[in-house]
Amino acid sequence: MPLAAILCATAPSSDHPDIIRGQIIFAAQTLIEYQARQASAAGASELFIVVDAVTPQLSRIVDHLIGDGIEVHLIRDMTSLMRLLPRDADVLLFADGMVVNQSHVARLADVQGDALLVVEDGAETSHLERIDTLHRWAGVARLSPQTLFSTLDLIGDWDFVLTLFRATVQSAPQRILAPRSDVTEGRIALIDRQDTADLVSRSLVADTTIQAQRAGVERYLLEPVARFIAPRILRLQIPSRHISLAAIAMAALGLALMVPGWTTAGLLLFLLSLLTAIVADQVAAVGRIAGAQDGRLRLGSELLVAGGIALMGQQRGLSSDGLHMAIAVAIITVALYQKRPFSVPAWAIFTPGSAVLLLLLANGVGLIAGPVIALASLAAMLLLGRAQPTVS
Repeated sequence: MPLAAILCATAPSSDHPDIIRGQIIFAAQTLIEYQARQASAAGASELFIVVDAVTPQLSRIVDHLIGDGIEVHLIRDMTSLMRLLPRDADVLLFADGMVVNQSHVARLADVQGDALLVVEDGAETSHLERIDTLHRWAGVARLSPQTLFSTLDLIGDWDFVLTLFRATVQSAPQRILAPRSDVTEGRIALIDRQDTADLVSRSLVADTTIQAQRAGVERYLLEPVARFIAPRILRLQIPSRHISLAAIAMAALGLALMVPGWTTAGLLLFLLSLLTAIVADQVAAVGRIAGAQDGRLRLGSELLVAGGIALMGQQRGLSSDGLHMAIAVAIITVALYQKRPFSVPAWAIFTPGSAVLLLLLANGVGLIAGPVIALASLAAMLLLGRAQPTVS
């Protein structure tokens, strides 16, 4: 059955009553944008945002979403909503300011007919809307066309979301139970102020499984640092694409610095570039705005690092060893990008970060760069032979 979504952006923020909850900054975008991307990812083909008034900021939000291929309508009255809503589609309903884990939204999208996302009643969930003595509503519901349209006729001046919620409760819906721990750990949260949004963003970064496969130094050293940085970037609303472009610029600058022989500075910039690329992945994953283009940008910065390794080998009179090492690193990079399985532990995979850190440490302690490059090249080729990716 076709699926649409209704979002509500009318309740004021508790710390700034002059702005609505939907305009609170969350995961590098406004909260209403985040909900819209969640609904779209779950399969909703049309989104309807109920507002009290159409403001310039709300119009910009709609423009951003439409630019990403999401069909959105701003709705100010029930007449317009009833006219535009598809008559044959179930509807996902999001409460104002509610954030839930995407897996729960997907579960609602997979069922048929009326359904509610619920959590057990208890002290941790007392701020949520009560259903009965057993459950409270976790802020997302699925409504059949029959329930939706029969209720819209009666809403009038009543609370829009709560009226639809109560109508769904009376229709004996399926109850999709979420763990109560999701509330305490921030995977289900009612965001009514900026401080809460920042706290939940940090929780999502800590809980997010990044789409890119990680190994080597990137996984064990750079990714933990990126998890510390990403929440601070999210508040600044810097698009992940711009962060990825910054990573490429750093890698290109590092390569340029290595041409006249500024090896240490170039290697440090390579390491910073790889860290920045991982931060971009974190921001994109939490904000649900990752795409193939961002992935290709990340791949570009890593391949520039591989080019720098080849250049360093040439400068040390080891063109063949440097080239072999760069090729091995590039092959591993592409295999990780494609999420191919490896037969060796993640720490043993010779990634661009592993190569850069090894060369940087050798340079720092005064080891002769030539033998280090030769040994690293041999190790990379041997590991590549053992870790040859296979299509699963």
